[in-house]
Amino acid sequence: MSLTWLAVLMALQMVLGRIHVGPSFLKVGFGFIATALIGYYFGPYKSMLVGFISDVVTNSLFPDGVFFWGFTLSAIVGGFIYGGMLYQKPITIKRIFLTTLIVILVVDLGLNTWWVSILGKIEFTAMFWVRIWKEILFIPIQTIILTTVFKWLKQHNFD
Repeated sequence: MSLTWLAVLMALQMVLGRIHVGPSFLKVGFGFIATALIGYYFGPYKSMLVGFISDVVTNSLFPDGVFFWGFTLSAIVGGFIYGGMLYQKPITIKRIFLTTLIVILVVDLGLNTWWVSILGKIEFTAMFWVRIWKEILFIPIQTIILTTVFKWLKQHNFD
């Protein structure tokens, strides 16, 4: 059962990771929802493995630009953070906020900005200042979305 649930969540992660809304400079993806769920249910190490597998498989089946191993590392680190912060721990808005803050600062603003600056041949600090406002804006948005998802899961006995 748990392997099936993990596979379903990985498929969900692959689909949600491809869904974006908003203009290109303020594009919002939804893959973080499935990544948080995988971390919550399966812990940091399985989340890291799923991050690796889903990134490689998604980019092999549905290429969207150039494949870059740095983004695979970001997926692994993101899975580790979600798993380490949420697995077998009480889910509170404070924990969700802190987890979201860490993922956005370390993965989205840190690592992903570094990868984009490498690929775009743009200085990291210039890219950082362009991306920081978007990422700060997403902290409360992602916190609210994850809080809503986890509240729904608890109400329907999926915790």
